Amino acid sequence: MGERHPDVLVDLSDEARDDERSLRAVRLLAAGFVGMWVAALAAAGLGVDAVGDLLAAQGKLVFLAGLVLILVVRGAGSPADRTSWWCFAAAVFCYLGGASLYEFHYRGLDVVPRPAWSDIAYLGFFPLAFAAFLLLLRARVGRPTASMWLDVLVTGCTAAAVAAAAGIGAQLQATDGSVLVVTTAMLYPIGDLLLLSLIAGGLVLIGRGAGPGWWWVTAGLGIFVVTDTVYAYQSAHGTYVVGGPLDIAWGLAFVCCGMAATQRTAPRTTPRPDGGSALLIPGVCSLVALALLFRGYLGPGDPVAGGFALVAVLAALARTGLTFRDVRALADSRRQARTDELTGLPNRRSVFEALGAADLRLSEGERTAVLVIDLDRFKEINDSLGHAVGDALLAQVGPRLRGQLRTGDVLARLGGDEFVVLADDLDADGAQLLADRLRAQLQRPFAFSGMGLSVDASVGVAVGPEDSASAAELLQLADLAMYSAKSTRSGVATYDEDRDGHGRHRLEDVAQLRRAIEGGELVLHYQPKLALPTGRVDGVEALVRWQHPTRGLLYPDAFIDLAESAGLMAQLTDRVVDVALAQCRAWADRGRRLTMAVNVSPSNLVDEEFPDQVRALLARYDLPAACLVLEVTESLLMEDRERAVRVLRRLRDDGVGVAIDDYGTGYSSLAYLAALPVTELKLDRIFVGAMTGSPRAESIVTSTLQLAHALGLVLVAEGAEDQDTVDALAGLGCDVVQGYHLSRPLPAEALWTWLEDRSRTSVR
Repeated sequence: MGERHPDVLVDLSDEARDDERSLRAVRLLAAGFVGMWVAALAAAGLGVDAVGDLLAAQGKLVFLAGLVLILVVRGAGSPADRTSWWCFAAAVFCYLGGASLYEFHYRGLDVVPRPAWSDIAYLGFFPLAFAAFLLLLRARVGRPTASMWLDVLVTGCTAAAVAAAAGIGAQLQATDGSVLVVTTAMLYPIGDLLLLSLIAGGLVLIGRGAGPGWWWVTAGLGIFVVTDTVYAYQSAHGTYVVGGPLDIAWGLAFVCCGMAATQRTAPRTTPRPDGGSALLIPGVCSLVALALLFRGYLGPGDPVAGGFALVAVLAALARTGLTFRDVRALADSRRQARTDELTGLPNRRSVFEALGAADLRLSEGERTAVLVIDLDRFKEINDSLGHAVGDALLAQVGPRLRGQLRTGDVLARLGGDEFVVLADDLDADGAQLLADRLRAQLQRPFAFSGMGLSVDASVGVAVGPEDSASAAELLQLADLAMYSAKSTRSGVATYDEDRDGHGRHRLEDVAQLRRAIEGGELVLHYQPKLALPTGRVDGVEALVRWQHPTRGLLYPDAFIDLAESAGLMAQLTDRVVDVALAQCRAWADRGRRLTMAVNVSPSNLVDEEFPDQVRALLARYDLPAACLVLEVTESLLMEDRERAVRVLRRLRDDGVGVAIDDYGTGYSSLAYLAALPVTELKLDRIFVGAMTGSPRAESIVTSTLQLAHALGLVLVAEGAEDQDTVDALAGLGCDVVQGYHLSRPLPAEALWTWLEDRSRTSVR
């Protein structure tokens, strides 16, 4: 009790902080009142003075007034439950009014009338408390449903029936008290039972995560039920004595309610029960009510108990009807969730459930065949005849294929124009024959508005446990085989490890590469670039490597194609640029400024946000834009030339260098050289490596060098593998060389050592 909605974390909002402050205030007030009460009792017990006697005599009123104040303060600091707490404070205030009226008026009378005006105030406690608990319950379970109300009704009526069957009603009616006296006395335990039934129903709905507040309230109401029942009996028999054990028990009940107000909001709650657990308490109550009715049938019984029991049973029957309706709706929803709406076949979700069952059979050595069927050129049907015709065709596929399958075989639609068949007890030859039959059925013309539409299909087959002992992997293998059938136009293909094996592990490789990019497994090696006119190493090219946890150091040719096909190239490039600039900053801090060349992917060239990302990285490492050179290939520039020009121009406007890598192996168009904002040409190694032994290659290098200088560009010759090539390039006036003769790509620290060793040495 007193908790806000369990989905709201205590320490994440101003409301939660207000709630915590109110809890501290409530606990201080409670401690103060308890201390005052103990002191008063001690003073009265020791007979210190008349003040102590007075406090002890009126202690009940002081305690109730303190409880009202505590509840008001608790509500003031709990905006979400303010109305609930203040409503409960009003309920206790009504009880305080009745106690005050009795203490200051009726207690001095020789004969206290029954019922008295104080009873009206006492009874006012129940509707206000019921409203308070109902508001708290609604804040946690939303608007109560009919099933919730029926659960409360079943529980409350059963409890009332048990109380009546215990003889309370008969004992009260056997007294000489008037009907009004008996009725008034009975209202107390009935009110307690209704409150207790509401709390019990709330605990069923919220679960054990309701928090200690709800359990304190339950304990308090349980005490109220017992004490009010005894009070009703004693009141009817005229044996009730003020200040006796009942007054102490009532005080304990209110102490429990006060303890509920001091409890902190639970950080979370368990989900509401469903299925059998939701019906446990109503079911037990229904059995108890039936037992009471059966007892009345066998012999004379209490009509009051029988009436409550009958109402409980009728409410339980209504609850059963609602449950049956909900179960039927759930079953229908479950069926729809596993059925493809267009074709009426099981959908992908059903397929994976069937694969789970197939795993068990595979583990026992039984054969299972998986066939993946894809309609050929289905997109052409949609484009030329419209999606309505395409949908109508898909709806006819199921009945066509079903006629070729056995009763236990599973036929489902995976999505789009792709279907799957799971068949038990078929070897590879049997699965091949089944695939041929299914394909032949699809080749028969489909009739639409008087015209025949012919389609074909590609079928992939995988059989376990030969191909795999996992049903889910069999589906993947059958899909790979289907693509082989489609690419070769063979119609049907059975999975072959030599032919399709590379695709089997592709998804795993992609996942590993993604983790490598995010987890820092990519490392950079740096190859120095020698400026021939000065003989100094002024720059490096960053070359990525993958430090694979099991396969060791992998070079780009082992994963670049995978990154491009999986759409990870942009992420990889971003990571490389980040690491390269961080290393450039580290070298600058150690006193050596080097330009950093990084290869750029096609994804970056068409990404309008890439220049902003580069600008942000340069700012993060406090580097000038001129220290970065982005290398692009000619083929990349031709894929989306207009967008590439926009992206490169923005980079050049910021001062970033742009180099055309592998120049001479692509289109080598003079038109794009004139249009692109390029600063460097990197002549491909096939020309540089052959120039000392081939006049043609030397002529190409010479002409390219003249063209670059004429356009104001720097020429970088890559692939210089010996000193003769370096000397020849220097003689031609080449600007920069790089190659194994100078140095292989090195890790950052090894390159630093290499630079230090040759800082005062000329290579020329």
